[in-house]
Amino acid sequence: MLIILLCIGSVHAQVKDITQVNEALTERPWLDNSVHDLYGYKISQVFGEREAEQRHSNLGPITNVAYLDLEQLIQGVEKLDLPIAEKKALIQKYNDEAKGGAVQLFISRGTESHANFKWFFVVIRGVDDKEKIMEIDLQYQASELPEGNGWWNYTTVLLPKVVDFPFYIYVNDRQSQYLSDFKFKIGQ
Repeated sequence: MLIILLCIGSVHAQVKDITQVNEALTERPWLDNSVHDLYGYKISQVFGEREAEQRHSNLGPITNVAYLDLEQLIQGVEKLDLPIAEKKALIQKYNDEAKGGAVQLFISRGTESHANFKWFFVVIRGVDDKEKIMEIDLQYQASELPEGNGWWNYTTVLLPKVVDFPFYIYVNDRQSQYLSDFKFKIGQ
């Protein structure tokens, strides 16, 4: 199991090399109802497949997620080559701010501006898919140069509240005409 967490002090650094992103997240667009096993969790794309000329190729837009629980985040920190004080600070940050673990989010789009995270927000819903547990606005993060998948971006979203399984992750794009763009189910 490879967990990549890049840190500068207690702040996540932007990943600028696509080879540092879990390969399963950079694969061609996932199909609706497809199930992927990442980090020991079953991730199903409930909906999000869009009619597009190149939707099933690496040139089509990609939106994929993975989930890491708090224990996996802490294990990842322990493997980092950081001074002990920085590791302790990062572990404390995760214990304080990531009680529910974290979501890794990878997107690619055909144009640079559409791959900027300032247009996206994440909604977490509970077991019954009715209760909104949290909504997290993503901050400005310029997209990276095309690398076979188009303009791409990657981030780790910390979940401040504990979530029960299964739960749902909605990834929404403020530039689209849809109420919800992508829905993933996270199960054990």
